[in-house]
Amino acid sequence: MTATEFRLTGQLGSSGFADWVCHRARVLDLNGWVKPDGSEAMTIVVSGPEPLVDAMEMACSLGPMDVWVERIDRHARALDSLPNGFHKL
Repeated sequence: MTATEFRLTGQLGSSGFADWVCHRARVLDLNGWVKPDGSEAMTIVVSGPEPLVDAMEMACSLGPMDVWVERIDRHARALDSLPNGFHKL
């Protein structure tokens, strides 16, 4: 199974940002997960149609008002399996 991984860095200290990411991914009907790595980094793994994955990247770059995403690194990621739906680790 192929997925896309986003590595976000910036001022991501909002405790609700991971929940916001989950909500956006579910609206876009993407599968995967988000894992906050402290207040300045986050990993998001998504699987779905390419246009919706692109929309997810755009949504993350804009983020909620209390978050400043400085950089998004994106690359393909091979996985054994992905969860059905989207959740926070």
